[in-house]
Amino acid sequence: MVTIEETPARAEWLKKLFPWEEQSVRVNGRRMSYVDEGPRDGRPVLLLHGNPTSAFLYRDFIEPLVRGGYRAIAPNWIGAGSSEKPRLDAAYSIAHHIADLVALIDLLQLRGFVIVGQDWGGPQGIGAALQRKAQAGALVLMNTWAFTDCLAEFHASPLPWTTWHAPLMGQVFLKRFNMLSHCGVFLASARQITPDEIRAYTHCWDEPQSNGVNLTWPRTIPLTEGDRGWADMKHIQNRLPELHHLPVQLIWAPEDPVFTLAYARRLKELLPQAEEPVLIDKASHFLQDDRGPDIVRHIVSFLDRTVGARP
Repeated sequence: MVTIEETPARAEWLKKLFPWEEQSVRVNGRRMSYVDEGPRDGRPVLLLHGNPTSAFLYRDFIEPLVRGGYRAIAPNWIGAGSSEKPRLDAAYSIAHHIADLVALIDLLQLRGFVIVGQDWGGPQGIGAALQRKAQAGALVLMNTWAFTDCLAEFHASPLPWTTWHAPLMGQVFLKRFNMLSHCGVFLASARQITPDEIRAYTHCWDEPQSNGVNLTWPRTIPLTEGDRGWADMKHIQNRLPELHHLPVQLIWAPEDPVFTLAYARRLKELLPQAEEPVLIDKASHFLQDDRGPDIVRHIVSFLDRTVGARP
């Protein structure tokens, strides 16, 4: 029996853009919110966002998945969206996020679930699948990573990446000036994102000191051995062969400077059963926002021919 917790009320303006009701459950002592739409006996499709986004990123995915007979579940990671936002940096480690997702999977008793992961949704979703291999059904990975041995120019450059890692400057840029929480999506958009859409992404971090996850996530992407996140990411990489039984789809925006096509090639090497990447043009890092309706058609087609809408 899942105990549903009260979720903060949403403004009317947001309901027009994101009409689905959000529910909340307590995972590892913290409130996690999520959208859960579609038939209860449909195959669960976990739509996992990254930084600095929320379940709102998947607004174009929910209706087509439900129409195809799937159960669309879009969580907000702890620290994001309408989920609880601890002020403790340690709450946002890779291991904590994976444990939170595993708890949600267990609470909802999901079987045959599909991980759809982009940005941090990739390694954290894969980490949860490794914890619940018997219940996992398939992987769909988009502009993400799950390894320590590929480094794009973006992550090696002083501006912005290594500056964000700096102890003092990172705090100034990401927490005082909100460079990611309030600017990240529209600066990386390949289309003309609207003011209301910007507001939908950013309003959840308007409260002072609520955007800690936006600082911790970048600092957890390991650049060299010994960095924060290195051991967790290496552990995930080493265990990828355990998912050899799962169908894998790669969907990639080659124009993304953050996770370039080299990352897709490396994932294909580590998950050799993965199909060749579906390349999405006119899209950047947040490809779900740039080309959502087109991408979800590829996902539904892949799932229909590999695992089907019923687990």
